[in-house]
Amino acid sequence: METTKLNSRKHISLLPNEQKATLRNLVRDFLHYRDDIGKSDFVSHNISEEQENKYIHRGLIFVSLLIQIFLKYIEEYLKKLGCKIERFLNRKIIPRNGEMMIDENSDGYISFLGHLDSRIELDEEISKEDGRYYPALSMMAAKLAYENASFIKNTVTHHWNMEYVDFYDCYNEFQQEKTTQAFMMLERNEENDIIVLAFRGTSPFDCNDWSTDFDFSWLKIDEIGKIHKGFMMALGLKKCYHEDNDELGDFYGDWPNQIKHDNNYPLAYYSIREKLKILMSQNKTAKLIITGHSLGGALAILFPAILALHGEVEILDRLEAIYTYGQPRVGNEKFGEFMKNKIKEHNIKYYRIVYGYDIVPKVPLDNTLMTFKHFGTCIHFNSLYHAKIVEEEQIKKHDAKEGEIKKCLKMVKAIIMGLMRWGLASLIAIWQLIRGLIIGLTAGPQFKEGWLLICGRIFGILIPCFMDHNPQDYVNATRLASEDLFTKYASLH
Repeated sequence: METTKLNSRKHISLLPNEQKATLRNLVRDFLHYRDDIGKSDFVSHNISEEQENKYIHRGLIFVSLLIQIFLKYIEEYLKKLGCKIERFLNRKIIPRNGEMMIDENSDGYISFLGHLDSRIELDEEISKEDGRYYPALSMMAAKLAYENASFIKNTVTHHWNMEYVDFYDCYNEFQQEKTTQAFMMLERNEENDIIVLAFRGTSPFDCNDWSTDFDFSWLKIDEIGKIHKGFMMALGLKKCYHEDNDELGDFYGDWPNQIKHDNNYPLAYYSIREKLKILMSQNKTAKLIITGHSLGGALAILFPAILALHGEVEILDRLEAIYTYGQPRVGNEKFGEFMKNKIKEHNIKYYRIVYGYDIVPKVPLDNTLMTFKHFGTCIHFNSLYHAKIVEEEQIKKHDAKEGEIKKCLKMVKAIIMGLMRWGLASLIAIWQLIRGLIIGLTAGPQFKEGWLLICGRIFGILIPCFMDHNPQDYVNATRLASEDLFTKYASLH
């Protein structure tokens, strides 16, 4: 399919005017523009025909904007805090000479998440014939994607005995900085070689990443459906403006099939697709696995969607599996149906894996107007690392004639249920702290948790949903799962 324009005739963009993004202006605008939030400096949209359920829609937008403004305020502070913590964790003690800092681009520099879970070796007890092998390898690759290029290359080459292909540090035309990272490696096998593509996820001290996760903005592609705007930007959406076009509004995105490559400003989708074509032309039997944790999981499922939009049949036919861990919602129900059809058409296995009360798979919030939904089934692990298959919970559509009082009561009920779940999650977090102290004895030394993660477990009692998102538990889940779990269940196949 030749595509030169993205038919995104409808869109919702939140926080378009960041210069006016203050809490005072937010409250003022939402009180003043009660009947048409599109006139606010914070919201740009052209969905006038979709005005039902205003109250709930406004409430969710307000929460999203409130979180984004808060993240904007603490962005510099959180970044500096992250740098100080990582520098402290990477200090090298030299006898008599005091401390020496490790170069942050060297293969000895480890990220904060890498210190939370210091494992870099693959599980020797899981053979290639074991159904857990590629899920476990994919999760380790997704975790490794948080590290710098030198560390990744050293780990892939010397610890995993695989071929390092490349590291990608890619540009976001809308944020005007490099926000998207990924790497590629090659596993040699007697039958089919395996190319593994791993996208980096949400960095704990990067407010832009967290803001993207909690943003409700979307763009509509006629052939595919509504997709999260921030994820498309991160993947390489081309930036265009059409201020004189009332139908398009002031924002317009583009997914051209071919672009002129700029090595100084590489776009993730195009750079990775070009490399995959080269690798697959050199190796006619190689298969592809795509993986990612958190935001990386969203990019892992969106990447083949754009491949399908562009008719990249050869790559899709050789896409063996997609593994996502703690993946946020990416698109609406139509997007889900589009992806289900493409996954079945190209015989792709799709595994969406969630641990405990991880909050990221629950965002952006599902709502009749927001329309973000997961698709297919999910492999959910509890705090004992026992798995079960669950379907996406569907939100009932609201009656357009429903009174404001009834809507308010439903919202209050939802808040109460949320607080009850939060309390239960905190109790489970206490158990997870206890488990963290003994798991090295019960499951084996490779599962022993360090002091930093134990501190995180203590913090997680207050904010349990965020600690459930850490890669450690996802690595444990893939290693402690039953051998036949992933051979019996795929979200779609």
